[in-house]
Amino acid sequence: MHNGDRAVMRISCGSAIAALVCYSLALPMPHLGCIMAWIVLCQGNPLPVGKGIAVGMLLMITLTGGVLMVPFLTHFPAPTLLMTALLLYLLMLMGLAGKSTQAVLLMAAVTIIPVAGLIEQSLATGIAQMMGLGIIIGTIVNYLALVLLPPSPTRIVTEKVPLLPDAPHQLALRAILIVIPVWLLALSNPAFYIPAVMKTVMLAQQNASLAAKQVGRELVLSTLMGAFLAIILWSGLSLWPSLLMLILLLALISLYVARRMVRLVPDRFTPSFWSNAWVTALILLGPAIEDSSAGKDVWLASAMRCALYVAVALYGWACIVLIEIWRPGGQPVQKTIRGD
Repeated sequence: MHNGDRAVMRISCGSAIAALVCYSLALPMPHLGCIMAWIVLCQGNPLPVGKGIAVGMLLMITLTGGVLMVPFLTHFPAPTLLMTALLLYLLMLMGLAGKSTQAVLLMAAVTIIPVAGLIEQSLATGIAQMMGLGIIIGTIVNYLALVLLPPSPTRIVTEKVPLLPDAPHQLALRAILIVIPVWLLALSNPAFYIPAVMKTVMLAQQNASLAAKQVGRELVLSTLMGAFLAIILWSGLSLWPSLLMLILLLALISLYVARRMVRLVPDRFTPSFWSNAWVTALILLGPAIEDSSAGKDVWLASAMRCALYVAVALYGWACIVLIEIWRPGGQPVQKTIRGD
């Protein structure tokens, strides 16, 4: 079996297992656990199982600590806003230094957990547990996949064009300008905007891996592709509303996405495009399931969320263009050659 096939099977099976565990436990926002598992499963070098579990437990504690920001948001909003912007800036620099997964997870802790704590402290704690659980699931699945299907030796040659000195700081500034406005909106209506905050965190991470000319098209098109995948998932789930059907659909569609991410099916889109599209689909599907159980109009609520995410993508594109006009800088370029 080719290494690409192994990676696809690992990602698809891991997504199904994550959905089974997260939705069976009935913790708040189980789709966030599925997203965390997806992020871990897509990593090229999986963590050792012991280290992965330790990281997941540590993340639970760290995320839960985000609840401590709630009193500051309530009584000292302006200093807390500045502190959040500074933390996002530093975390983005950490991601650009090669620790992108840890940066995304900590950015989620800084932004999502305090907003959830404005609704209810137990909700913030439940979300922290779900996200940490997703990381543990992804790590265990990665480990089992390596044991059962060990990869064949490969030769990897990487060529990098060095960044200009100010490029990392410019990319970190992009991330702040993309995330902070939506985060401020979430403070006014936390229940509606929490998924949007997660979406902007992923967009901020995606913009750092692309040239400016590519970013706008990929931000918008990946959001629309994610909406299309969410429609397929919801339509299939409507035929047989059950946990088993949800798991089968997530496994099947994640298989479709993963094949394009690892280039088993070549197309004109980048791996980051497909990863962001799948995260968008999960962000749309999770609230839709909750709306259905609450008796709300699923299609209307989903259309409003989708319109919001497209608006966020367009806003991110506008920020990137304005920053490039104001202060052009270097972009990371990387070429990878694999040989089996």
